[in-house]
Amino acid sequence: MIYFSICSRLGKQPKSLSKLINYCNTNESTRIHISYDSTSIYEGHKHNINFFKTLNLEDKDIIVLCHDDIDIISNHTKLLQYLSVCRKPGVGFVGLAGGCYIPQDGMWWNTRKTGSARGFVFQGSNPETMVPNYFGKAGQVVVLDGCFLACTYENLKKIGLDEPDYLDTGWDFYDIHMTYKAHLDGFSNYVVPIIAMHESSGIMRDGWYTAKEKFMRHHASTINYSRLPVDKTQGLP
Repeated sequence: MIYFSICSRLGKQPKSLSKLINYCNTNESTRIHISYDSTSIYEGHKHNINFFKTLNLEDKDIIVLCHDDIDIISNHTKLLQYLSVCRKPGVGFVGLAGGCYIPQDGMWWNTRKTGSARGFVFQGSNPETMVPNYFGKAGQVVVLDGCFLACTYENLKKIGLDEPDYLDTGWDFYDIHMTYKAHLDGFSNYVVPIIAMHESSGIMRDGWYTAKEKFMRHHASTINYSRLPVDKTQGLP
C-alpha cells in the first residue's frame, strides 16, 4: 500500500491539492491523509502516520511525504512501478529531483551547473501554462527535494522523523536534513522518473536561508566528502 502524507493550511490550499486527493482516492493501492495547520512539518507527518496505523500500516508499505501543491501526471501503474524502488535493499528515499552532492551554497539544484543534478518536474499551476524543468537523468543522489519524498515505513522509522535540534524552524530544510541523514546512515537515495507538476514558485523564505546556513555549519565536516560520481550512479537499482 502507498500512503500519501500531506501537510497543508486551512483556507490556503493550492489548486493542486484537490487533484492529488482525487488521484489517490481513485486507486485501491493508494491512501491519503492531510494534516492541517501543524506546528511543524515533522509533527504533521507524524500525525498522518498515526492515522495510517489505524489502517493497518505495515513495514513494507510506502509513505510519501508530499507537498500539497503537487499534481501527479504519471498514471498509477508508473507510480507504483517507480515507488517500488523504495523496497529494494539499502534504498532510503526516492523522489522527483535532487543532487549528487551538496554545493557550498546549499542549493542542490545548482549541481546542474556541473552535470550532477537529477530529475524532472513541470512548474506551473495548470497544463496549459506549465513549463518543463529538467535537472538530469534518473539515478542515485545524496539529497532530494522535499516536494515528493517516498520511503518504506520500516526505513522511515530507522532514519527518523524527529525535528533536529540544530535547525530553528520546523518547515525549512527538512528535506535536505532527512535525505542527507539517510545518506550518512548508509542508505542510497534515488531520483525516479515519476512525472508531476509542481505549483510552487520556487521562491525561498527568509527562514529557509537561515536553516541552510545552520545545516551547512552543522555538517561542515562531511559535506565535502559526500559526493557521488555521476557516471557510476545513473539508473535505478
